[in-house]
Parts: sequence; C-alpha cells; structure tokens
Amino acid sequence: MPAVEFPDVEAMCLAFAKTKTTATVGTKVKTPRPSRYARIWRTGGGAVNRVLERVQITLTCGAVAGSVEALAIARDLRGAFLNEYTQMPLVRGVEEVSGPHYDPDPDTAESRYSMTFILMVRGKR
Repeated sequence: MPAVEFPDVEAMCLAFAKTKTTATVGTKVKTPRPSRYARIWRTGGGAVNRVLERVQITLTCGAVAGSVEALAIARDLRGAFLNEYTQMPLVRGVEEVSGPHYDPDPDTAESRYSMTFILMVRGKR
C-alpha cells in the first residue's frame, strides 16, 4: 500500500482564504502593515491515525480603520471556514475552538480579532 502524505494545511488554508476576502492574507503580517489583513498559521495538531490529521489553525484579522472593519474580515472568514470548507478537497470537517475575540496588537494597539479552528484533514496518496 502506498504511503499517505499529509498536505501542507497552512498553504491550503491561505489559498482558500484568499478567495474569501479582499484583505491581504499570509502567515505573517507584511511590513509596511496592510490596511486590512488576515494572518493564518498552524498552531498545533497531529495525526489521528495514518490517514487523518487534526490540524489547529489560528486566524488573526486586523484593520487600520478599526475594530468594526477587523471584525468584518473575521466574520467573513469564520463563515467561509465553517460553511465552505468542502472547497478544500482534503478537509473532512471543521470545528471552531474559539470564535472571533478582540485581540488588539500589543505593540501598536491596532484592532484585531483572532479565532481558532480544528480541521480534520485526510492525507493524500
């Protein structure tokens, strides 16, 4: 039986999120800071067995315009991850660990909202 390889879930989530928001999306916040952004990165998880992996993904959404705009980005992406995840072919389910919560940048006090999801991901052959 061929070996099963787990996909790069960060890359998969970035590509997915870029189709769901007009904000700048990446694993890091660019310098200079974009006026609207979503940072998405893997913050944990591991294999359930040799074909399934539970991956924890955290999203932080920010906007120079303030908390209303930052929350709007977070709400759009939350809806996409919860309702449209089947557009990511290897994702079998999404569970919200923490919904959008106010998380201002500690260095700049810029408005941000963060949230965390667990994705059940199937390996590929």
